[in-house]
Amino acid sequence: MTQWLPLLCSLIIAGVALVGVLVNNRTNRDAIVAADERSRVTLETAQRSNEQTNSAAERRERDKWRRDSILAAVSSILAVSEEVREQLASCAHWNAQDAEEIDAAGEEINRIVEGCHGTVSRLRVLSSRKIPNRCEDLLRTLTAAQAITVQRLRTELDDDPSSKEVLDVLTLWHKAMAKAVEQETSVIYATRAELGIEVLKDKDMPEHLEEAEPVPVPVPAQV
Repeated sequence: MTQWLPLLCSLIIAGVALVGVLVNNRTNRDAIVAADERSRVTLETAQRSNEQTNSAAERRERDKWRRDSILAAVSSILAVSEEVREQLASCAHWNAQDAEEIDAAGEEINRIVEGCHGTVSRLRVLSSRKIPNRCEDLLRTLTAAQAITVQRLRTELDDDPSSKEVLDVLTLWHKAMAKAVEQETSVIYATRAELGIEVLKDKDMPEHLEEAEPVPVPVPAQV
């Protein structure tokens, strides 16, 4: 029996070693699986973070494009409004020779104003309703001012205009011009509010102006 003891001891030791190897291999496999899972989670987290970063960058780029487009459109309309007001104001010192000359000047100004309607349509896509609505009010006022200016020049062209006719047309003209300036300011304030532009209000700017409903400018009857 004693001669089998070394063999039995060897078998026992080998068995213990085998069990140890198997346990160690299982532990290693579990560690590898856990490491792979951590790597997968880390990779997915990094991918999500990268996607979120790219998405945020795209949103910022779109917001910047939208902001720049709105500013460009509003600036274009305001520039046209200023140009039209200057042309209408210069008519006060214009000695027209005949009605055809007056009508031609009026039609030219009207074409300039009508050219802004495409810009207003773009604003309806890019911004809230307030900005294009205010711009449309401004264009209507400029159109009315143009019609009043034409009537004013026609009245002055008359050989013997009555003082009442002259006064009535002048009153309408001044109201329309003042209303155009007021509505330009309203467009500016609506744009600042839409884009979050922090600018202090002028001291003489009425606080209720931004929310005031537009007052229609009377258009004189065609002569």
